[in-house]
Amino acid sequence: MSSPLWRVLKTTEWIAGQWTVMTASTTVASFSYPENAIGAEARLISPVLDMSALGGAVLSFEYAMMALANYDELEACYRSSEQDEWHVLAMYSTSDWTNTFEAVLPLPNLSSTYQISFLARGLGGYYIFLDNIRVASAQNCIRPTDLEILENHPTDVLIGWTSYNGESSWILEVDGVNHTVNANPYRITSLSPQSNYTVRVKALCATDNESEWSSPISFTTACDVITVTDENPYTDDFESSEDFVCWTSEIISGIDNWVVDPGYLNPNNTAFFIWLGGEARLVSAPLDITSVTNPTLVFKHKQLQGMSSVDELAVQYRTAATEEWVMLANYPFPTEGGYETVSLALPNPSPTYQIAFKAKGHDAEGVYVDDVAVGTPAAIGIEETDAPSALVYPNPTTGNITVESNAINAELTVLDMFGKLMMTAKVASKYTDLDFSSFASGIYMIRIAGSNAITTVKVVKE
Repeated sequence: MSSPLWRVLKTTEWIAGQWTVMTASTTVASFSYPENAIGAEARLISPVLDMSALGGAVLSFEYAMMALANYDELEACYRSSEQDEWHVLAMYSTSDWTNTFEAVLPLPNLSSTYQISFLARGLGGYYIFLDNIRVASAQNCIRPTDLEILENHPTDVLIGWTSYNGESSWILEVDGVNHTVNANPYRITSLSPQSNYTVRVKALCATDNESEWSSPISFTTACDVITVTDENPYTDDFESSEDFVCWTSEIISGIDNWVVDPGYLNPNNTAFFIWLGGEARLVSAPLDITSVTNPTLVFKHKQLQGMSSVDELAVQYRTAATEEWVMLANYPFPTEGGYETVSLALPNPSPTYQIAFKAKGHDAEGVYVDDVAVGTPAAIGIEETDAPSALVYPNPTTGNITVESNAINAELTVLDMFGKLMMTAKVASKYTDLDFSSFASGIYMIRIAGSNAITTVKVVKE
């Protein structure tokens, strides 16, 4: 975006909020302000537009808000003349670290002295970006927006978009090859697993009337089943790309998701859940672990204490994509001294096994996961002295249990599924007896901290 015809009006002159032109991989309008300038406002105003001859018009633009809590706000406005007040068309406060959003808005009360503006309000976020602002006749064929991959499989994806003309046909371009399609959403087939594609779409409003192309999106098809053996473990340290490879992330609630943090907050890549709220799940590719002796999951995680809370991590598994997720362990407490290494035995091996890291934000300092490995303990670098053994019986229990472990003198803690500390003990010998008789029925976690790793075992109290 570059135009000398736009001007900036600071609506709070005493605060240093400002619209500027920023050039990185592309040129955009950018709103920023100092950390101590909460409440900063600035309005980006278009030149005067003569729209009196149009029967209708639409405004389209792209925006991104790389927000921290609290979210900044962006208002799209219009006025019919310079003497008119500004009228709000829409207000946006969506935060997202990775995506650009598109908006298409009808413009009312057209005149020969029409103007649009964008009012940015800094409330503690990071930046607001604007680009590709366009005002066009509503009688034109309006381009689709909001392309989104709805389902992602190894050889096909389901893609959807927002249309504005009531059309029933589109041209879908996949890596430069055009296809006329008559459905939205539309399933693209005959793709290759773990391969990159770029798509865009245009509307067909009539035989001789088609829209401009939408903004393109790129995606990577899902991975096929990964076979894990005793000799060939599965590992991922998230260093190979600035996006997930053979992992999918899904939002459960809220708007925050898992991303690969490429060293901004840590010295190397790590899976990072943005801490602003909501829940999201990071899901592995299907793993065939039926040939693995004593299949084990090892990973590192970090959750730092916030002002009054800590974000939460749960580890889950399922034996197939059609099955329900089962809890392996829950970590609603802060880690001490940075990253904590955990090893978990993987029950019920299958040829389509998946593990997941489910994060829940409580406005603390985020959830970090790194150096994930699945295989035999020896193949993934866990020595017997590193990973404490833990066998619990009877499990389920109605009262007393015995913990059989090789981690002599290690600390043992028992927590409920909400992270409440229920009991502490020291592993004084190979066998440690614990009394659960006073506990309410439910699921509890026994954590045994070895010298270089922590073993967690789930216990069911009936």
